[in-house]
Amino acid sequence: MRFSGCVGHDKPISIINSFIESNRFSGAYIFSGPEGIGKKMVAKMIAQELNGAGDAREHPDVHIIENGNSQIKMEDIRAMQHQASLRPYEGKMNIFIIDNSHRLNPEAANSLLKLLEEPPGDCLFILVTHKPQSIFKTVLSRCKTIKFTPLARADLESLLIKEHSLDRQSAHFLAYYAEGRLGLALKLKDSGIAGEKNRILDSFLLPEKAPDRDHALQNKEEIRAFLNILASWFRDIYFFKAGLGQREAIHADRENDLLKLAQKLSFKQLDDIITCISESFMYLDNNINSKLLLHNLGAQLWTA
Repeated sequence: MRFSGCVGHDKPISIINSFIESNRFSGAYIFSGPEGIGKKMVAKMIAQELNGAGDAREHPDVHIIENGNSQIKMEDIRAMQHQASLRPYEGKMNIFIIDNSHRLNPEAANSLLKLLEEPPGDCLFILVTHKPQSIFKTVLSRCKTIKFTPLARADLESLLIKEHSLDRQSAHFLAYYAEGRLGLALKLKDSGIAGEKNRILDSFLLPEKAPDRDHALQNKEEIRAFLNILASWFRDIYFFKAGLGQREAIHADRENDLLKLAQKLSFKQLDDIITCISESFMYLDNNINSKLLLHNLGAQLWTA
């Protein structure tokens, strides 16, 4: 079976293989599923396999649009149209991967639609998205959709241990924190967050550690990542208080701390804290002074 390295995506890979074996894997496809699940990784592996490429990014017949959180504009699609009009340079086909395809602006979507209405026979288009509902319906109608789903978290934990040589504690945290999303877990692995998360928690939860937090947090993305860690911590406490924690805990390495806080805090206090964390995300997006935001959040936690 092709793409056996795409662990955890057996169903979509089976569908893709059936298209390839029947010589029908051309035209346009949408890879949809939760963010960070590994859709783009699979698309690149397919491009490598079909064109015999060692690295999809460096192959002249593999074209990837990755604009991050920016719009995909007309000029991006025009460049793609030009490449699609040419014969493949080295491989069997021109392959186009459009990441975050829900960010196509109206002009770009209309331009892409014209290309998808009569796609060249030697072209493959893969639109990657976690928001298929935001793609223009006319574009959706021209694509076959292949859905990707998360791994069971325990399975992802085992995979991270066996395939990526992580210790059990780090693997458990990443698998459960990423909610079974392989791509996100691997991204987080490279960020080093598994080794930093306890320091992050202590900097919020212990008043004497506040200077460490203020020194460490330099920008919005770091603050947002730290707030997510904090939200996952109080989520665990909530689960422990409800009797579900030992099966579902993200921060299983701090079970004793979670149990103590579950006994100390009421559901009402936990609701208030979680609301406060949620509001902090909103304030952060509205450019409230970050140091003041973190100080006020810390004060809320310390008085709980």
